[in-house]
Amino acid sequence: MSLNEALKTKLAGQKAAFAIDKSGACQYHGDEGGIVESAQFARQIYDIVGLSSLDTLWVSTGKGTFVTKITSQGQAGLILDQNPDISAAINFIDKALASPTDGPAAGTGDVMAKVRKIATEYLTDFADTALMIQIKQAGLDEKNPQPDQLEKLAAGLEKAALMITGPDKAKEMAEQIRKAIK
Repeated sequence: MSLNEALKTKLAGQKAAFAIDKSGACQYHGDEGGIVESAQFARQIYDIVGLSSLDTLWVSTGKGTFVTKITSQGQAGLILDQNPDISAAINFIDKALASPTDGPAAGTGDVMAKVRKIATEYLTDFADTALMIQIKQAGLDEKNPQPDQLEKLAAGLEKAALMITGPDKAKEMAEQIRKAIK
C-alpha cells in the first residue's frame, strides 16, 4: 500500500491525516486546516525536549485530538474528533510511516531534492518545517512543480530564512535555490 493510499484510509472520527517523509515532503488527506501548524508545533516540542524515547505526541481539546509520531522515517499524524480509538490511531500512523512514498514524476524529484538539500544546508533543523510551510503557501505540486510555484517557493524560503540566518545568508540561499530550479 502506498503512502497516499494509506492516508486515504479513514478512521472513525478522522478529520485529516498527514505524513512527512525524511526529505520533508508532506502528503495529506482530508481537512488540511491546522496540519502544517500542528506538525510544526509537534516537531518543535520534539526538538526542544530531545528525548529519543519520546516519539508520539497527543494533544486533546474539547473540539478534538491531534496525534503525531516522529521517527527516522519521517512524521505522520491525524486530526480526530473527540474520544478517538487510540489503538486504531497508533496502527494507522505506524502503517503510514511504513508505507512507501508516492514519489514525484521523473525529473521533478531532482529539482525538489536540490531545493531540500540547499534549504537544509542553510536552515538546518528548521528546514523541514520551513519547506513544508512554504510548499503549501506556494501551492506547489511536488509531483509536477511549475516555474511560478518554484519561484514562490524560493521567495518564501528567503523570507523565512531572514530571521534564522540573517539577510545575507537568506539571499545567498535563495540565489542557490533559483540556480537549482532553472
